[in-house]
Amino acid sequence: MQCAVCSSSCSMRYTMNVRKLIARYISKGEFWSDELWNCTTCHVCQDRCPRGIPITDLIVEARSRAIESGRVPGDVREMLESIQKFANPFGVGKAKKREWHQGKFRFADEGEFEYLFFAGCGVVDERIAEVARRAGELLEAAGVNFAILREEGCCGNDVKAVGEEGLFEMLKEENQAVFEEYGVRKVIVVSPHCYNTFKNDYGLEVYHISEVLLKAIQDASLRFRKVIETRVAFHDSCYLGRYNGLYEEPREILKAIPGVELVEMLRNRENSLCCGAGGGNIVRDVEFRPSLKRIDEVGIVAADVLAVACPFCLMMLEDAAKVRKADVKVVDIVELLHESVFGVEE
Repeated sequence: MQCAVCSSSCSMRYTMNVRKLIARYISKGEFWSDELWNCTTCHVCQDRCPRGIPITDLIVEARSRAIESGRVPGDVREMLESIQKFANPFGVGKAKKREWHQGKFRFADEGEFEYLFFAGCGVVDERIAEVARRAGELLEAAGVNFAILREEGCCGNDVKAVGEEGLFEMLKEENQAVFEEYGVRKVIVVSPHCYNTFKNDYGLEVYHISEVLLKAIQDASLRFRKVIETRVAFHDSCYLGRYNGLYEEPREILKAIPGVELVEMLRNRENSLCCGAGGGNIVRDVEFRPSLKRIDEVGIVAADVLAVACPFCLMMLEDAAKVRKADVKVVDIVELLHESVFGVEE
């Protein structure tokens, strides 16, 4: 195929030519290109392909072959080793992840619960841990019966995205054993990466935090105390949007917050630009960063705030805003809602 829709749509097109990459893999079985690891698995190429070629799936397949042959970049190898040892991709010890909740919430071994609240790998970063704690506080305020684990594993979504099927299956089995031990039937997550793999690989009944909090707003289980006069643009996460079709829930939460004016960037919903973190790139130093382009797009619509619904997007876009010295605040939708519900400035 010579239409080049995939390569022109690619979030990482300045560091890889996805059309040539896939052509070489399909025709010659070549899988050792360094460009292979720049893919963020954002799925836009596969969604837009007029011939239905499963491009993202083929890239993951090629990565799996590369791993089997031992041809793995050092940063990807370090990420996989960190997940295996510490249950997070950032090389941070398990103790940090265990402490994210600061003793605020009930544990799964302390009684019956309806939902397991799964915080995810990002909580080893204090910025993300604070978002998770505020999410838990909102769930408590809404009367949601939930519990947390004393020690979480890694869901394995990004392990699978880089092609390490063996490690993914091991993580999946370990998590399933824990879920079975505590009788987990429903899971609430803050990370779209966790959402994707729990839903599509584990077959769990899983809810993104935006779904649960929107229902609480609609049921009047959450009430607003503070008006937040600000102009907000929302960034769609690849794994929440393109992979799983959750576009409206975060937007409806933002619209419900008194004073918030929601504006749309040119690329939104299924056409959203990837932040650059997926497919293992959250820990890699890639020459081209689409997050910088995304911050430029926020400036075009003159938004005061860029709201996200993904820990990895928060990390990438907040860093990009600092690099650009942009006059925009990057926050999770949970933080805006928390500020309005509790009436306390974040």
